[in-house]
Amino acid sequence: MSKECLALVFSDLHLGEEDSILMYPDSNEGVNRHYLEALKEFLSQSIGTERVRYLILAGDALDLSLARRRQAFLAFKTFLEGMQDLFSEAVIYLPGNHDHHLWVALQEEALIFQKVRAGRPVEPYYHALCPYLDEEGIRIPGRRVSTPYGKKTFLYHLLSAEAQEDGRGILVAYPNLYVHTGDFSILITHGHFFEEAWRLFTDLLKESLAKMGLKRLNFKKLEQINSPFIEFGWYSLGQAGELSKLIEKLWDDLQAGGTGPITEGVLEDLIHYLDERLTREPRHRKSLLGKLGALMGHFTGTLFEVGSDAALRFIAEILKYTIVAQLAPKGDRHSGAPLRHFPRILSEDRTRARIEDYLEMALPAFKELNTLIFGHTHVPFEHGRIEIDTVAGRKGVTCFNTGGWVTDVYEADHLAISRPFVFALGEEVKTLEIPWPSYEEFESILEGVEGEDQARELVKKLAWGKLF
Repeated sequence: MSKECLALVFSDLHLGEEDSILMYPDSNEGVNRHYLEALKEFLSQSIGTERVRYLILAGDALDLSLARRRQAFLAFKTFLEGMQDLFSEAVIYLPGNHDHHLWVALQEEALIFQKVRAGRPVEPYYHALCPYLDEEGIRIPGRRVSTPYGKKTFLYHLLSAEAQEDGRGILVAYPNLYVHTGDFSILITHGHFFEEAWRLFTDLLKESLAKMGLKRLNFKKLEQINSPFIEFGWYSLGQAGELSKLIEKLWDDLQAGGTGPITEGVLEDLIHYLDERLTREPRHRKSLLGKLGALMGHFTGTLFEVGSDAALRFIAEILKYTIVAQLAPKGDRHSGAPLRHFPRILSEDRTRARIEDYLEMALPAFKELNTLIFGHTHVPFEHGRIEIDTVAGRKGVTCFNTGGWVTDVYEADHLAISRPFVFALGEEVKTLEIPWPSYEEFESILEGVEGEDQARELVKKLAWGKLF
């Protein structure tokens, strides 16, 4: 790696979430500062220089889904302070699904609140913003980029006073960043749009949308149409008091590879709710014909009731099968691992096709594209390969995944592969494998441990010990 390092790429820090390896519950700052300092030293030594120009956070840096907002923002502020000596120019933040609300909030701030304060008409959103980065800096075609980046946004004030005084900034873009460095033309994104759930509306309503004139998707439309579902599922539901706590318990239940008491209770509530609305109440009439009709109505209503109960039970079983099938192991997936932890994401035909489609969507603005860096899956890899269609024919794209910093399934085989990578961008793409325990080490400390809290504490201490 050259002494001149353009950027470091992180993803899936999940700051605020108790399962993040960076979080230290006993600290008032939320983050384990000793680990953060050791991490900074490791990265500096690995790239052979004290500073890079940019830190790129490729999504889910904050966890705003089930983590509390206060905890998440405090942890993020501490992270930025801990890393302030590592970058000289700016943080570039690309939200994912767990922190998607940041992109919505920033658009509301710029296009509604600031406009109203200035006495100007508000503007519509949702938008996509895909900047370019090279050795000359950041540019957005057709727009003026002022420095320090993001000075008018609320996230800028999470930078330390020292970073602000030095003229450093924080730029938020979504969903992509296009980077030119050496022979590499790199598309960096979080990767949630590679998964079916986050393209639900554009996939489900493809034909209907086409009839309304939307023949071909672009990133703005992809965001505009799917954003309401992402906001509902990964922000609103996470900040809803007791409902959020119930959903978190339900999620833990399902991640454990089955349907426990929480899941069964929720399904019972669903059955009861639907059953009340399917029950027939035949009208009673005083005439003989009416009485006969009432009798027949009672008989058919009873049959309907029995049938509806059976149908509802059947639906409940289908729901259990469908949900658990998505979260529990499939084939060579690891026990208890949710879908996003599948280690060979590029080998699944439908996922691969979705990635190819996404990259081809970027080609009009980024014809040189030859490399992809993304996160989301929490399982890192390097030098994967897919091919996309271009006007000049098929073209190969080299793929890298950042993995993740979350230990949310406490099983040795899962923990051994769900680990973080950081990528250093210079004349080459250099993989920095964060020191991590082995399968045997995880298996040894988890033997006989049943409680999740104890497992979390043991796993974190083991991982921290690899750096300090």
